[in-house]
Amino acid sequence: MQRGVKSRFRLNVLSKEDIEKIHDASMVLLEKTGVRFDSEDAVRRLLARGASRHPSRKNVLTFPRDFVEESLKKIPKYITYYARDPEMDVRYDGEATFSHTEGGNPNMMDADSGQIRMATVRDVQQATLLADALENCHTVTTFVVATDIPGPLVVMKTMEAIMRNTSKPFSGYALRREEVDFLFRMGSCLAGGDECFRQRPFLSVYGSPSSPMTYDAHVCDVMTRSAELGIPVDIVPCPICGGTAPQTLAGGLAQQNAETLSGIMLVQATSEKIPVSYSGRLTFLDPRTGRNIWGLPEMALTSAATVQIAHSYDLAADVYGVTSDASSWGTQLGLERMMMAVVPALAGADGLSGIGGMWNAACSFEMMMIDHEIYSQVFRMLQGIEVDDDTLALDIVDRVGPMGNFMGQMHTLNHLRKGELRLSPLFDKRPYEKATKEPRLLHEEARAMAKKLLAEHKPAPIDKDQDAELTRIAKEAERKLLGKA
Repeated sequence: MQRGVKSRFRLNVLSKEDIEKIHDASMVLLEKTGVRFDSEDAVRRLLARGASRHPSRKNVLTFPRDFVEESLKKIPKYITYYARDPEMDVRYDGEATFSHTEGGNPNMMDADSGQIRMATVRDVQQATLLADALENCHTVTTFVVATDIPGPLVVMKTMEAIMRNTSKPFSGYALRREEVDFLFRMGSCLAGGDECFRQRPFLSVYGSPSSPMTYDAHVCDVMTRSAELGIPVDIVPCPICGGTAPQTLAGGLAQQNAETLSGIMLVQATSEKIPVSYSGRLTFLDPRTGRNIWGLPEMALTSAATVQIAHSYDLAADVYGVTSDASSWGTQLGLERMMMAVVPALAGADGLSGIGGMWNAACSFEMMMIDHEIYSQVFRMLQGIEVDDDTLALDIVDRVGPMGNFMGQMHTLNHLRKGELRLSPLFDKRPYEKATKEPRLLHEEARAMAKKLLAEHKPAPIDKDQDAELTRIAKEAERKLLGKA
């Protein structure tokens, strides 16, 4: 099992009273305003559980407070994300923090030319391979959306590329029920059978509402079918303050919470055993341009607040981490990404996203390496300062005495080996004279490191028979989804 980093301290941006007020506000939204479900099957399931039809709004259901709070008691507490290799399992327990890649961008910065272009299946393959190699990238997402294949095959080709190139847990998406069925079959193939996969599902799928307060038919179908097959569901609301959510941070958090809880109740209406993660993605509208903006102090605050709200329900919290919309390499990019990573990390986030995402809806291998280094630095901060007889080192100070030095002491060497001081393999710590005489650009160093890893790293191999069966299932999916079956 992969080990996350347990923080010795916690940042609380909300008081207990604040959390209770946000919870109460969400209960009002669920009971009075309601949530729209554009799926007759979802409506039927929820009505059978205790929801009610809104008196005037089409397809809108309301949820009595007692029903919601009783449902909260039944949610599986925290979750384990299983992996094809059990040593790569990730346990979200409310104590340790992990990180993962960006997901879903249509563009890629070319690793050779440095130019932004449309993403391909090969980009998915290589990004997954690189994520598999990075120690502090614990789980994998779809990273980019391949644009070089027919639309009906994007999900299956993307997920096949991920399955073949990592043994870590991974999350993805499906756009319709048939795709969920094929994902289950592909997972079962690699797990050794349907029951083995149900016991250790090594993939999860997104269920993302359309803010404000709406689940479309396709999302409902994907969520319920995944729950039927035992596949974990990540609830990912993406309200935009000032656009699809109130301008205020508190109002946005309350709406996000209501959207998340209603999604959880839909999953529970299918199966009460399915793990879910609370993956709030609250962002902000720029009133000057009307576009979504990132890398803000308000975003760091709401990510930290989302962690606290999720943990109040004993749910795993996966939130924005390294994020910026700076449009070039430079100081702003680094400042925003570090701010966005460290604040929710200090709040105790279970999962932090964003490795590899950059500007213009694009991803890059260079940014994957830089973000991995940012997380490595943040994780060292979370470890804090260990204070005991050995680290206080009174006998060592006494032995060295006044005007001595500690370079020759075994105590120094031992603690360097244990990681007391983390020496970055990427950031430039050379003396000023050498750094100015032989200048290096961070993203170029990162690109070289990424290419080296891609050339050398090999994922855990897939059994020959399983590989052949995976290929057969993928071809069957291709025929059916293209209407040739």
